[in-house]
Amino acid sequence: MSLAVIVQGPIGSGKTETCRELSDLVRAKGYRVGGVLCPRAFSDEEMVGYDAVEPASGERWPLARLCGLVEGPGWFSHGRLIFSFSKEGLERANRCLASSAAEMGAGSFVFVDEFGRLEMARAGIYEGARKAAGGLVRGGVAVFLCRADCVDAVSELVRGRAGRTLVFEPGDAYAIWDGLKL
Repeated sequence: MSLAVIVQGPIGSGKTETCRELSDLVRAKGYRVGGVLCPRAFSDEEMVGYDAVEPASGERWPLARLCGLVEGPGWFSHGRLIFSFSKEGLERANRCLASSAAEMGAGSFVFVDEFGRLEMARAGIYEGARKAAGGLVRGGVAVFLCRADCVDAVSELVRGRAGRTLVFEPGDAYAIWDGLKL
């Protein structure tokens, strides 16, 4: 049985923190955890962007920074977004997602944070998200974090691959766990 979980909410609503708590909870229950979570990055208590974190190992690397804070060929901007994105960081996140997707099956959770405007343009971590969706045919749970305007795109990505698709608001990892009925 496979399950796609969509945790949707606006910027700052707690999607990543809720899913970090959920990843800790499911790991404690004996599930394998993979994918990427993308918490905010701070400098002197000021938010400067987002990092990627592999939930199983805790390894962390830069993913996005406010435009103007980073420059050079290793960074790019997209449309009118306020962030520049690390090419190396996105490549690493996609590799992490691909590796987690290849190991999907019963007893595994893969977190995909975040399916956003970049991914709607088939950039960013789109390839990793696509592979996580594809891994659902072998079983397991793929958890996609997104804003409300991306829910339909994520639902389309997992259509025909997930046995069920559930949508939750962020806030209470235990409530999400209970709602999964695994």
